[in-house]
Amino acid sequence: MNDFTKIAIDFAYKEQKRTSMPLVQHIELSSVVGIKLAKELGANVQIVEAGTYLMDCMIGEALKKGKLSEHIIMSADKTDELLSRTDLSESNKENIKHCVLEHHGVGKFHSLESEICCNADCYRFISIKGFSYAMRFLRDMPFSDLVNLLENKSKEKWKALTLDICKKELKTQYNLITSFLEELKK
Repeated sequence: MNDFTKIAIDFAYKEQKRTSMPLVQHIELSSVVGIKLAKELGANVQIVEAGTYLMDCMIGEALKKGKLSEHIIMSADKTDELLSRTDLSESNKENIKHCVLEHHGVGKFHSLESEICCNADCYRFISIKGFSYAMRFLRDMPFSDLVNLLENKSKEKWKALTLDICKKELKTQYNLITSFLEELKK
């Protein structure tokens, strides 16, 4: 499993360097949060780590092609391709793929690992740190577009959040972000 985690990390950073998306800081934030949650909740740390690195691995390519809504499927397909070269068990392969497929949330998660990946992804836009990275590194877009993007992403991620430990940690931060965005829209 360690070998595949390294493959996932290498690929995620290679794609980020090629396309500039997702933000390096967002990749690292969701990975750190995912690993922390996996340890605290008794999940498979390596599956969560691989999932956090691969969940948005093709978002830059999707943006480049004008197919942002397809980034999850594109990332899952790339994950399948990378997994096909490994000797991981079918259950581990399936779990990693579900971490990618379910990172925006679903009614019922395939596993604790996929739920953790979804919640770790939420930190990119509803933690002060993740929100600040977005403000800093997406500043080249028109200001009103940036405010709308951040508002939509923060609402989307708050709705996707399922773990009580994350809700408790992020509630105050989300409320501050919401208030801040309201002020920016005035």
